[in-house]
Amino acid sequence: MDGERQNYRRLALRACARILVFSGRADRAELGAFLIYAIALDLVLNVAFSLAFQGEMEGWTRLATDLVLFLPVFSSLARRLHDFDCSGWWSLFAVAAVARTAGLKALGLAGLPEVRDWIESTLEPLNWILVPGFLIVILAAAFVPGTKGANRFGEAPQKQAAGTDLPAPAA
Repeated sequence: MDGERQNYRRLALRACARILVFSGRADRAELGAFLIYAIALDLVLNVAFSLAFQGEMEGWTRLATDLVLFLPVFSSLARRLHDFDCSGWWSLFAVAAVARTAGLKALGLAGLPEVRDWIESTLEPLNWILVPGFLIVILAAAFVPGTKGANRFGEAPQKQAAGTDLPAPAA
């Protein structure tokens, strides 16, 4: 069990080392480990902000934290899509869904609920595209196995790790 925990820690560190790198590939274990650590960090920061700030300031700091933590998740998702030979641009479904939610939350925090409600009702048909696209991309990233060997986006993630000082994940 301790070896598995260390392996996930190494995978998360490897993902953190490539925090804003959109090229290359990432396997399912690397994305999963990074998401676990990112969600845990987000929870800890949100609890700290809720204790430190009150009212509107708490909402703004939590929104900013969520957006800052999303960029590395977006780059990891793009690399994960590359692993099974898909364009990382498909991850824009996730970006659009998060941007829509964050924008609506920001309008609510800014005291513009009428504007938020109008935008939400106007963009409602967009949800019929965004939500299924988001779910397909996330499910594919979670369950579709990567391409064996090299593909148009580079070497397999295990070979990429062999070129760094971080060990390759266990099979």
